[in-house]
Amino acid sequence: MDDNTRVVSASTDTLNTNTKKVSGVTTVESSELECGCPEPGPETIEVEQVLGAEMAQRVVELDMIVPAQKPDIEQVLDVYVKELEITKIDVIRDKVIVRGELEVKVMYVADLPNQPVHAFEKQHIRWTRDIVVDGAEPDMKATSDVVVEFVDYDFHCHHDRRKVHVTIVLKVWARVVTTTEMDVYALSPIDEVGVITGTTSTDKVSASQFDNETVTASETGGGDIEAFGEQNVIVTGPVTPTAGTPTTVSGTVTVTGNTVNVRTGPGTNFPVVTKLNKGATLTVKEQAFGWYKVVLSDGTTTGWIASWLVNGAPVNPKG
Repeated sequence: MDDNTRVVSASTDTLNTNTKKVSGVTTVESSELECGCPEPGPETIEVEQVLGAEMAQRVVELDMIVPAQKPDIEQVLDVYVKELEITKIDVIRDKVIVRGELEVKVMYVADLPNQPVHAFEKQHIRWTRDIVVDGAEPDMKATSDVVVEFVDYDFHCHHDRRKVHVTIVLKVWARVVTTTEMDVYALSPIDEVGVITGTTSTDKVSASQFDNETVTASETGGGDIEAFGEQNVIVTGPVTPTAGTPTTVSGTVTVTGNTVNVRTGPGTNFPVVTKLNKGATLTVKEQAFGWYKVVLSDGTTTGWIASWLVNGAPVNPKG
């Protein structure tokens, strides 16, 4: 199965031609036979091709300060990165400028006798990343994708009980598309009026690939402190932070098509590394633009495979 396969349907425009019925079959009179006119010339169409797809990291660092109306911090329970989105994409010569926003939420145990759990957040934190794509020009079309790769935080109770320093690593992809005009000739005259259908596939990619668009810096464990956190799930403590764990995608997928291409990048214009048959199991390392970066069975060779040609959904750990 070719990873260029697409899923689309369309219908022909109304044909303004004279028709006649012969033995119950509707036919169209040949204009060349009726008037001696030459066959129609070529039709010009626009074809999109991927010029290049590149990735770069963006480190976002900020201090989260406890609002004046809230108590001091005794212990940080968790740090959440959520609502990660891309707000603007600009193409300049040999580069793509990607801009976006995110939110950060801190959940903590207050420095009070009964140790209640509090939370505060900061919204509309802006970030920008420029990505080199050789050959890019300002009039070209570009798309982008972003995921949280890493979250960490620092809190020193003896230094400042109202400040948490947060470090976030984003992985940002940019893909530049060029448009080429191509002349297409009809293979034969139309002799029957009907509906034309075809198939195509669309890649639907969100800015954040995480469940509920939330990524945490640590995991929560058993204990005697209770509070409501994300998704109304009870958060318990005391907590042993595991901040610093990468939040990259992981898991396995199974190839569903026959002779599926594995390529050097996330797109059909990249060279083919190898071809896989139905049933092959692959380990997923990351994802972009509806493609998975996978490790082959030898444990060392990597490549990209279209997500619509495999079964199984890799997961994103929560911290």
